[in-house]
Amino acid sequence: MDPNVILKAAIERQEVSAIEALMLMQQEDPIFADIFQVANEVNRRTNQGIVSFTHRTHVFYTNVSRASSKHCSYFRKKGDKEAFTLTADDVVAKIASSPAKGDVAIQGALNPDLSIEYLVRLVSTVREEYPHIHIHAFSPTEIFFASRRARVPAREILAQLKEAGLDSMPGTGADILNDKVRKKISPDRIRTADWVDVVKTAHHMGIKTTATIVVGHVENEIHICEHIEILRNIQKETGGFVEFQIIPHVPEPAPGAEVRPRMSQQHLMKLVAVCRVFFGQIIPNIQSPWALFGMPEAVQTLSVGANDLGGTHFQQGAYYQASSGPKYTAPEILEKAILKAQRRPKLRDSVYQDGSRKAQKTRRLAMAAR
Repeated sequence: MDPNVILKAAIERQEVSAIEALMLMQQEDPIFADIFQVANEVNRRTNQGIVSFTHRTHVFYTNVSRASSKHCSYFRKKGDKEAFTLTADDVVAKIASSPAKGDVAIQGALNPDLSIEYLVRLVSTVREEYPHIHIHAFSPTEIFFASRRARVPAREILAQLKEAGLDSMPGTGADILNDKVRKKISPDRIRTADWVDVVKTAHHMGIKTTATIVVGHVENEIHICEHIEILRNIQKETGGFVEFQIIPHVPEPAPGAEVRPRMSQQHLMKLVAVCRVFFGQIIPNIQSPWALFGMPEAVQTLSVGANDLGGTHFQQGAYYQASSGPKYTAPEILEKAILKAQRRPKLRDSVYQDGSRKAQKTRRLAMAAR
Protein backbone atom coordinates (compact mmCIF):
# COMPACT_ATOMS: atom_id res chain seq x y z
CA MET A 1 0.00 0.00 0.00
CA ASP A 2 1.12 3.52 -0.77
CA PRO A 3 2.23 5.17 2.54
CA ASN A 4 0.67 8.43 1.35
CA VAL A 5 -2.72 6.71 1.29
CA ILE A 6 -2.20 5.63 4.91
CA LEU A 7 -1.23 9.17 5.93
CA LYS A 8 -4.23 10.61 4.14
CA ALA A 9 -6.47 8.22 6.08
CA ALA A 10 -4.87 9.35 9.34
CA ILE A 11 -5.44 13.01 8.51
CA GLU A 12 -9.07 12.16 7.75
CA ARG A 13 -9.36 10.60 11.23
CA GLN A 14 -9.58 7.04 9.92
CA GLU A 15 -8.04 4.21 11.94
CA VAL A 16 -4.62 2.99 10.86
CA SER A 17 -4.12 -0.79 11.16
CA ALA A 18 -1.12 -2.50 12.74
CA ILE A 19 0.01 -3.68 9.30
CA GLU A 20 -0.19 -0.11 8.01
CA ALA A 21 1.75 1.13 11.05
CA LEU A 22 4.43 -1.47 10.25
CA MET A 23 4.61 -0.21 6.66
CA LEU A 24 5.08 3.35 7.91
CA MET A 25 7.74 2.27 10.39
CA GLN A 26 9.70 0.55 7.62
CA GLN A 27 9.78 3.63 5.38
CA GLU A 28 12.96 5.61 4.87
CA ASP A 29 13.62 9.22 3.92
CA PRO A 30 12.16 11.24 2.31
CA ILE A 31 8.72 9.84 3.18
CA PHE A 32 9.42 10.20 6.89
CA ALA A 33 9.25 13.98 6.59
CA ASP A 34 5.60 13.47 5.59
CA ILE A 35 4.99 11.03 8.47
CA PHE A 36 6.47 13.54 10.93
CA GLN A 37 4.23 16.26 9.52
CA VAL A 38 1.07 14.16 9.79
CA ALA A 39 1.95 13.04 13.32
CA ASN A 40 2.47 16.66 14.33
CA GLU A 41 -0.91 17.63 12.89
CA VAL A 42 -2.72 14.76 14.65
CA ASN A 43 -1.04 15.80 17.89
CA ARG A 44 -2.00 19.46 17.36
CA ARG A 45 -5.64 18.50 16.88
CA THR A 46 -5.55 16.22 19.90
CA ASN A 47 -3.69 18.41 22.41
CA GLN A 48 -3.88 21.97 21.03
CA GLY A 49 -0.19 22.64 21.55
CA ILE A 50 -0.19 21.74 25.25
CA VAL A 51 2.81 19.80 26.59
CA SER A 52 2.43 18.38 30.07
CA PHE A 53 4.70 17.07 32.81
CA THR A 54 4.29 15.89 36.37
CA HIS A 55 6.03 17.11 39.53
CA ARG A 56 6.42 13.72 41.14
CA THR A 57 8.26 11.89 43.86
CA HIS A 58 9.25 8.39 42.77
CA VAL A 59 9.87 5.92 45.62
CA PHE A 60 11.14 2.41 44.99
CA TYR A 61 10.17 0.42 48.09
CA THR A 62 12.30 -2.69 47.42
CA ASN A 63 14.86 -3.89 44.92
CA VAL A 64 14.73 -7.51 46.14
CA SER A 65 13.35 -9.68 43.37
CA ARG A 66 12.97 -13.35 42.61
CA ALA A 67 12.67 -12.45 38.91
CA SER A 68 15.52 -11.61 36.58
CA SER A 69 15.58 -9.12 33.74
CA LYS A 70 18.22 -8.86 31.06
CA HIS A 71 17.57 -5.18 30.47
CA CYS A 72 17.65 -4.04 34.11
CA SER A 73 20.65 -4.24 36.43
CA TYR A 74 18.88 -2.59 39.36
CA PHE A 75 17.24 -5.62 40.99
CA ARG A 76 19.00 -7.70 43.65
CA LYS A 77 18.59 -11.14 45.11
CA LYS A 78 17.66 -11.59 48.74
CA GLY A 79 20.75 -11.30 50.94
CA ASP A 80 22.78 -9.24 48.46
CA LYS A 81 24.75 -6.37 49.95
CA GLU A 82 22.80 -3.72 48.03
CA ALA A 83 19.36 -5.25 48.60
CA PHE A 84 16.82 -3.15 50.53
CA THR A 85 13.17 -3.04 51.57
CA LEU A 86 11.56 0.09 52.99
CA THR A 87 8.91 0.29 55.69
CA ALA A 88 5.78 2.38 55.20
CA ASP A 89 7.31 5.03 57.46
CA ASP A 90 10.46 5.02 55.30
CA VAL A 91 8.33 5.74 52.23
CA VAL A 92 6.59 8.62 54.01
CA ALA A 93 9.98 10.00 55.05
CA LYS A 94 11.19 9.97 51.45
CA ILE A 95 8.08 11.84 50.33
CA ALA A 96 8.59 14.33 53.17
CA SER A 97 12.14 15.03 52.00
CA SER A 98 11.04 15.64 48.40
CA PRO A 99 10.04 18.99 46.88
CA ALA A 100 7.27 17.18 44.95
CA LYS A 101 4.28 16.38 47.15
CA GLY A 102 1.33 16.48 44.77
CA ASP A 103 2.00 13.15 43.08
CA VAL A 104 3.90 10.06 44.23
CA ALA A 105 4.82 6.94 42.27
CA ILE A 106 5.52 3.86 44.36
CA GLN A 107 6.98 0.74 42.79
CA GLY A 108 9.07 -2.24 43.75
CA ALA A 109 10.47 -5.56 42.67
CA LEU A 110 9.00 -9.04 43.12
CA ASN A 111 10.04 -9.58 46.74
CA PRO A 112 8.70 -12.96 47.94
CA ASP A 113 8.78 -11.83 51.59
CA LEU A 114 6.25 -9.03 51.13
CA SER A 115 2.54 -9.69 51.73
CA ILE A 116 -0.63 -8.05 50.49
CA GLU A 117 -0.89 -6.47 53.93
CA TYR A 118 2.49 -4.81 53.38
CA LEU A 119 1.34 -3.26 50.09
CA VAL A 120 -1.94 -2.08 51.61
CA ARG A 121 -0.09 -0.60 54.59
CA LEU A 122 2.22 1.35 52.26
CA VAL A 123 -0.76 2.96 50.52
CA SER A 124 -2.84 3.61 53.64
CA THR A 125 0.12 5.15 55.50
CA VAL A 126 0.90 7.52 52.64
CA ARG A 127 -2.81 8.38 52.30
CA GLU A 128 -3.12 9.10 56.01
CA GLU A 129 -0.05 11.36 56.00
CA TYR A 130 -0.90 13.07 52.69
CA PRO A 131 -4.69 12.97 52.19
CA HIS A 132 -4.64 14.92 48.92
CA ILE A 133 -1.60 13.40 47.24
CA HIS A 134 -2.15 11.35 44.07
CA ILE A 135 -0.90 7.79 44.70
CA HIS A 136 0.29 6.09 41.51
CA ALA A 137 1.56 2.66 42.52
CA PHE A 138 2.27 -1.00 41.71
CA SER A 139 2.76 -2.38 38.22
CA PRO A 140 0.58 -5.16 36.80
CA THR A 141 3.50 -7.51 37.40
CA GLU A 142 3.59 -6.64 41.12
CA ILE A 143 -0.16 -7.15 41.41
CA PHE A 144 -0.03 -10.50 39.59
CA PHE A 145 2.87 -11.70 41.74
CA ALA A 146 1.06 -10.75 44.97
CA SER A 147 -2.07 -12.45 43.68
CA ARG A 148 -0.27 -15.70 42.94
CA ARG A 149 1.55 -15.76 46.26
CA ALA A 150 -1.62 -15.08 48.27
CA ARG A 151 -3.76 -17.38 46.07
CA VAL A 152 -6.44 -14.74 45.65
CA PRO A 153 -7.70 -13.02 42.47
CA ALA A 154 -5.99 -9.84 41.34
CA ARG A 155 -9.36 -8.10 41.65
CA GLU A 156 -9.39 -8.72 45.40
CA ILE A 157 -5.93 -7.18 45.84
CA LEU A 158 -6.83 -4.19 43.69
CA ALA A 159 -10.03 -3.67 45.70
CA GLN A 160 -8.04 -3.56 48.95
CA LEU A 161 -5.49 -1.16 47.49
CA LYS A 162 -8.18 1.10 46.06
CA GLU A 163 -9.95 1.23 49.42
CA ALA A 164 -6.62 2.09 51.08
CA GLY A 165 -6.16 5.04 48.75
CA LEU A 166 -4.63 3.87 45.46
CA ASP A 167 -5.52 6.31 42.68
CA SER A 168 -3.83 4.88 39.57
CA MET A 169 -1.22 2.38 38.40
CA PRO A 170 1.86 2.48 36.18
CA GLY A 171 1.70 0.20 33.16
CA THR A 172 5.30 -0.84 33.48
CA GLY A 173 6.41 -4.44 33.04
CA ALA A 174 4.78 -4.52 29.62
CA ASP A 175 8.23 -4.46 27.97
CA ILE A 176 7.18 -6.02 24.65
CA LEU A 177 3.83 -7.85 24.68
CA ASN A 178 5.09 -10.91 22.85
CA ASP A 179 5.83 -14.00 24.92
CA LYS A 180 8.78 -15.15 22.81
CA VAL A 181 10.47 -11.77 23.26
CA ARG A 182 9.55 -11.66 26.94
CA LYS A 183 11.15 -15.05 27.48
CA LYS A 184 14.42 -13.73 26.03
CA ILE A 185 14.63 -10.47 27.96
CA SER A 186 12.72 -11.25 31.18
CA PRO A 187 12.13 -14.99 31.51
CA ASP A 188 10.54 -14.68 34.96
CA ARG A 189 8.11 -11.93 34.03
CA ILE A 190 4.39 -12.59 33.65
CA ARG A 191 2.95 -13.66 30.32
CA THR A 192 1.33 -11.19 27.96
CA ALA A 193 -2.16 -12.54 28.73
CA ASP A 194 -1.63 -12.09 32.48
CA TRP A 195 -0.39 -8.50 32.07
CA VAL A 196 -3.42 -7.71 29.91
CA ASP A 197 -5.80 -9.35 32.41
CA VAL A 198 -4.52 -7.32 35.38
CA VAL A 199 -4.68 -4.08 33.38
CA LYS A 200 -8.22 -4.74 32.17
CA THR A 201 -9.31 -5.67 35.69
CA ALA A 202 -7.89 -2.42 37.06
CA HIS A 203 -9.62 -0.40 34.33
CA HIS A 204 -12.98 -2.04 34.93
CA MET A 205 -12.61 -1.18 38.63
CA GLY A 206 -12.05 2.48 37.81
CA ILE A 207 -8.28 2.42 38.32
CA LYS A 208 -6.60 4.22 35.43
CA THR A 209 -3.17 3.07 34.25
CA THR A 210 -0.44 4.13 31.90
CA ALA A 211 0.73 2.00 28.98
CA THR A 212 4.41 1.48 28.21
CA ILE A 213 6.83 -0.06 25.77
CA VAL A 214 10.54 -0.77 26.23
CA VAL A 215 12.46 -0.54 22.97
CA GLY A 216 16.02 -1.03 21.81
CA HIS A 217 16.76 -4.56 23.07
CA VAL A 218 15.88 -7.69 21.05
CA GLU A 219 12.54 -6.60 19.57
CA ASN A 220 11.88 -5.84 15.93
CA GLU A 221 9.32 -3.60 14.21
CA ILE A 222 6.80 -6.43 13.93
CA HIS A 223 6.92 -6.95 17.71
CA ILE A 224 6.43 -3.22 18.26
CA CYS A 225 3.36 -3.14 16.05
CA GLU A 226 1.90 -6.22 17.74
CA HIS A 227 2.45 -4.48 21.08
CA ILE A 228 0.71 -1.23 20.17
CA GLU A 229 -2.20 -3.14 18.60
CA ILE A 230 -2.77 -4.99 21.90
CA LEU A 231 -2.75 -1.68 23.75
CA ARG A 232 -5.20 -0.05 21.37
CA ASN A 233 -7.56 -3.02 21.64
CA ILE A 234 -7.50 -2.74 25.43
CA GLN A 235 -8.20 0.97 25.19
CA LYS A 236 -11.17 0.38 22.91
CA GLU A 237 -12.63 -2.00 25.48
CA THR A 238 -11.88 -0.12 28.71
CA GLY A 239 -10.77 3.45 28.00
CA GLY A 240 -8.45 3.09 30.99
CA PHE A 241 -5.07 4.13 29.58
CA VAL A 242 -4.13 7.75 30.25
CA GLU A 243 -0.86 7.74 28.33
CA PHE A 244 1.55 5.74 26.21
CA GLN A 245 5.11 6.01 27.50
CA ILE A 246 8.09 5.08 25.35
CA ILE A 247 11.01 3.76 27.40
CA PRO A 248 14.30 3.40 25.52
CA HIS A 249 16.38 0.53 26.79
CA VAL A 250 19.37 1.80 28.74
CA PRO A 251 22.34 -0.33 27.59
CA GLU A 252 23.67 -1.18 31.04
CA PRO A 253 22.35 -4.74 31.25
CA ALA A 254 22.60 -7.35 33.92
CA PRO A 255 25.58 -9.75 33.70
CA GLY A 256 25.38 -12.10 30.74
CA ALA A 257 22.95 -9.99 28.72
CA GLU A 258 23.55 -9.05 25.12
CA VAL A 259 24.83 -5.48 24.80
CA ARG A 260 23.22 -3.47 22.02
CA PRO A 261 23.77 0.17 21.11
CA ARG A 262 21.27 2.67 22.45
CA MET A 263 18.40 3.26 20.02
CA SER A 264 19.21 6.25 17.83
CA GLN A 265 17.29 9.51 18.08
CA GLN A 266 16.06 9.06 14.51
CA HIS A 267 14.55 5.67 15.38
CA LEU A 268 12.90 7.12 18.48
CA MET A 269 11.47 9.97 16.40
CA LYS A 270 10.08 7.44 13.93
CA LEU A 271 8.53 5.41 16.74
CA VAL A 272 6.89 8.44 18.35
CA ALA A 273 5.50 9.62 15.01
CA VAL A 274 4.10 6.24 13.95
CA CYS A 275 2.55 5.68 17.40
CA ARG A 276 0.85 9.08 17.24
CA VAL A 277 -0.55 8.23 13.79
CA PHE A 278 -1.60 4.77 15.02
CA PHE A 279 -3.22 5.81 18.30
CA GLY A 280 -4.74 9.03 17.00
CA GLN A 281 -6.93 10.37 19.78
CA ILE A 282 -7.79 7.01 21.37
CA ILE A 283 -4.70 7.28 23.58
CA PRO A 284 -4.29 11.06 23.51
CA ASN A 285 -1.06 11.36 25.49
CA ILE A 286 2.33 10.13 24.28
CA GLN A 287 5.21 10.59 26.69
CA SER A 288 8.88 10.95 25.77
CA PRO A 289 10.48 10.90 29.25
CA TRP A 290 13.21 13.55 29.24
CA ALA A 291 15.24 11.71 31.91
CA LEU A 292 15.71 8.77 29.52
CA PHE A 293 15.66 10.48 26.12
CA GLY A 294 17.74 13.46 27.23
CA MET A 295 16.12 16.89 27.40
CA PRO A 296 17.04 18.12 23.88
CA GLU A 297 16.05 14.78 22.36
CA ALA A 298 12.73 14.64 24.23
CA VAL A 299 11.91 18.20 23.18
CA GLN A 300 12.60 17.22 19.56
CA THR A 301 9.86 14.59 19.72
CA LEU A 302 7.29 17.29 20.54
CA SER A 303 7.31 18.18 16.84
CA VAL A 304 6.52 14.59 15.75
CA GLY A 305 3.68 13.57 18.05
CA ALA A 306 4.75 13.57 21.71
CA ASN A 307 2.91 15.84 24.14
CA ASP A 308 4.43 14.95 27.52
CA LEU A 309 7.97 15.06 28.91
CA GLY A 310 7.48 12.87 31.99
CA GLY A 311 8.32 13.96 35.52
CA THR A 312 10.60 16.26 37.43
CA HIS A 313 11.66 14.12 40.35
CA PHE A 314 13.02 10.59 40.44
CA GLN A 315 14.15 9.55 43.90
CA GLN A 316 14.77 5.96 42.96
CA GLY A 317 13.77 3.61 40.20
CA ALA A 318 15.06 0.82 38.03
CA TYR A 319 15.22 2.72 34.75
CA TYR A 320 16.20 6.08 36.17
CA GLN A 321 18.83 4.61 38.48
CA ALA A 322 20.52 3.11 35.44
CA SER A 323 20.44 6.35 33.48
CA SER A 324 23.05 9.04 33.81
CA GLY A 325 20.47 11.84 33.92
CA PRO A 326 19.85 14.06 36.95
CA LYS A 327 17.53 12.75 39.64
CA TYR A 328 15.71 16.07 40.06
CA THR A 329 14.90 18.99 37.80
CA ALA A 330 12.75 21.89 38.91
CA PRO A 331 9.42 22.42 37.10
CA GLU A 332 10.63 25.78 35.85
CA ILE A 333 13.30 24.09 33.73
CA LEU A 334 10.73 21.89 31.99
CA GLU A 335 8.43 24.86 31.51
CA LYS A 336 11.26 26.83 29.91
CA ALA A 337 12.12 23.95 27.54
CA ILE A 338 8.47 23.59 26.52
CA LEU A 339 8.05 27.33 25.91
CA LYS A 340 11.23 27.37 23.84
CA ALA A 341 9.66 24.65 21.66
CA GLN A 342 6.70 27.01 21.18
CA ARG A 343 4.32 24.84 23.14
CA ARG A 344 2.21 25.59 26.22
CA PRO A 345 3.37 23.88 29.44
CA LYS A 346 0.92 22.26 31.82
CA LEU A 347 1.56 20.64 35.19
CA ARG A 348 -0.54 17.49 35.55
CA ASP A 349 -0.93 14.52 37.88
CA SER A 350 -0.60 10.84 36.93
CA VAL A 351 -4.03 10.74 35.28
CA TYR A 352 -3.55 14.02 33.38
CA GLN A 353 -5.67 16.17 35.65
CA ASP A 354 -4.45 19.67 36.55
CA GLY A 355 -1.66 19.08 39.04
CA SER A 356 -0.94 22.64 40.16
CA ARG A 357 -3.86 23.10 42.59
CA LYS A 358 -3.45 19.65 44.13
CA ALA A 359 0.27 20.24 44.69
CA GLN A 360 -0.37 23.60 46.33
CA LYS A 361 -3.06 22.16 48.61
CA THR A 362 -0.84 19.25 49.65
CA ARG A 363 2.04 21.62 50.45
CA ARG A 364 -0.23 23.84 52.57
CA LEU A 365 -1.59 20.90 54.53
CA ALA A 366 1.91 19.49 55.10
CA MET A 367 3.15 22.85 56.41
CA ALA A 368 0.11 23.22 58.67
CA ALA A 369 0.76 19.79 60.18
CA ARG A 370 4.29 20.68 61.25
